[in-house]
Amino acid sequence: MNKTKLANLLKEEEGFKLDFKYKLSLEVDSDKKEFVKDVIAMANTEGGRGYIIFGIEDKTKRIVGLQDLPKDIEERIQQVITYRSVPPVPVKFETLEYKQKVVGILTIYKSRQAPHQMRQNGAFYLRRGSTTDIATRHEIAQMFQAQGILSFEQVPCRQATLEDLDFSQIGYALKNFEDHSIQQVHMLKALGIISSLEDEKQLYPTYGGLLLFGKMPQIFIPQALLEVSCKEGTIGITGNISDMLKLFEDKIRPLLPVHYPFEALREVLANAIIHRDYWNVYLYTRVEIGEEQIHVVNPRQYQYAFDENMKVPTNPWLYSRLLLMQPKEALHVGIGLGKVQEAFCGQHVKNFEMNLEEGLFQVQLPGTAYYQ
Repeated sequence: MNKTKLANLLKEEEGFKLDFKYKLSLEVDSDKKEFVKDVIAMANTEGGRGYIIFGIEDKTKRIVGLQDLPKDIEERIQQVITYRSVPPVPVKFETLEYKQKVVGILTIYKSRQAPHQMRQNGAFYLRRGSTTDIATRHEIAQMFQAQGILSFEQVPCRQATLEDLDFSQIGYALKNFEDHSIQQVHMLKALGIISSLEDEKQLYPTYGGLLLFGKMPQIFIPQALLEVSCKEGTIGITGNISDMLKLFEDKIRPLLPVHYPFEALREVLANAIIHRDYWNVYLYTRVEIGEEQIHVVNPRQYQYAFDENMKVPTNPWLYSRLLLMQPKEALHVGIGLGKVQEAFCGQHVKNFEMNLEEGLFQVQLPGTAYYQ
């Protein structure tokens, strides 16, 4: 850390990866707990390195400086973090003289061992804007999925049976498929469409299998509903992914102007359904149709890293199985917003609007008025 870098950080507002603290105190247990909570939260929040700068008044950014720091302060910080976080968060502490004051800078490095939790209470923390908060159950699941430790798609759904799968659709996707034969059961297990628990012989559909081939996945995955809002009212669309996209076309295409580039809208929706955060049980994928704009909104993991062509899948198993199993003419997953932009012939397509506070991801398309 140098003075130029510090000066640039002081120009910024507190946020996901930046926090200002008036003082650094590790004398009592409560101080240590609050200190490690902030460190864990930054390590668990995606976005590269984080910084906690001590000796700064957080509201005014007035430099108050630190006094009488112990000579072994960095060693004590490392000990506190090692004792209280599991696994320990990688950090570096340094001091810098700035405007005749001593400022402390704690760098929290991007961790390859996230998620981290507090050893004493088992809690996971993350940043919500400029504050530290306890992670919810689905946010914890997101963090584990981001590290490849847990995948929503591959969790067996114990409430469902194999009868909840549409084997005619499976047969269409997997040629020469014979219902329930021993060989085909092994194939479905290998593909991840069905699974069993370690201590049971009973076979269950996986959540990913239900999303692909379920007769009515929303019985077991209510958040998989598609909600469409338009001037005619609100329309709920259910079924597996292929069924929902077909129903969306059957119900919504007649409501749009004849020349509206429906295929582009459909592909944006396909991406939203495939890449949404299915751990979030509170929000649906939504399409909001208006005269000026059409919004496609879906819950998205806050760790999600994207590029301009939307080629980074949130649900890699689901994405790869759709690529392998769907007929080429039926679903063009991941075509990229560049192609969508071309379909709208120069009309503005707003690529990405990410609301990390609410966990929403939005694509904005031209509204119906442009094609009347």
